[in-house]
Amino acid sequence: MAARDARVEELLAPDLRTRKPRTSGLTIVLDKGLGIRAVRDLVEVSGDHVDFAKIAWGSALITGGLEDKLQAYRTGGITPLLGGTLFEYAYGAGKLDTLLAWVRDLRVSIEISDGVFDIPRPERLQWLERFAAAAGGPVFSELGGKVQQHDTLDWDEAIAEELRAGAHHVVVEGREVGPVGQPFRQDLVDRLLRSEHAERLVFEALERPQQVRLVQTVGPNVNLGNILPEHVLTLESFRRGLKEHTLRGRPDRTG
Repeated sequence: MAARDARVEELLAPDLRTRKPRTSGLTIVLDKGLGIRAVRDLVEVSGDHVDFAKIAWGSALITGGLEDKLQAYRTGGITPLLGGTLFEYAYGAGKLDTLLAWVRDLRVSIEISDGVFDIPRPERLQWLERFAAAAGGPVFSELGGKVQQHDTLDWDEAIAEELRAGAHHVVVEGREVGPVGQPFRQDLVDRLLRSEHAERLVFEALERPQQVRLVQTVGPNVNLGNILPEHVLTLESFRRGLKEHTLRGRPDRTG
């Protein structure tokens, strides 16, 4: 991407926002079916603010021109990531070895989850280790339920186990933090932020109120996932205090 005008840099600086390649302040886009031209547009307009692109659910299996799309993301400095539902689909079909080989040959990242299937912890962690060793990029591990909240989950222990097994970051299922039509679970977020591994957490935040709340709670470099492509610049504006929701809360930049 072309260098920004020096005046733009002056207006943004001093800026607390991390820059690529980064390990904090990640933005993971949810790709629900973008064509290759749309991927190129995303890269041109918002590429500086996107770190990973998750090919939603198990849709990688039915996406036309998948390998060309993956390469378009890589060329634009965005790491492609296969969704956790694909892992669960292969688990339910007894075909995880086949998925592992495909992920290895595609040289992509993947998310490991058990939001639908009840996968025994030892088995899940073994598969996480295998995928982490074989994948062509960072492997993410998602905790939390898609069908129902995991109220009995020992989050601290589970997060530590996932990281030891090779997870690059641990994703907190969005339905755990802010289910649609229900209050934002600030108590859970506060508890997770007290974890010694809080910097390795990614919060799914599909909806705008969740994004604002997490930026306000954690700060501009909170790791966020499930961001729709058309919402990337809105989120980045939240992060940098360029929109009314976070404008008054930005750090004093006059000193």
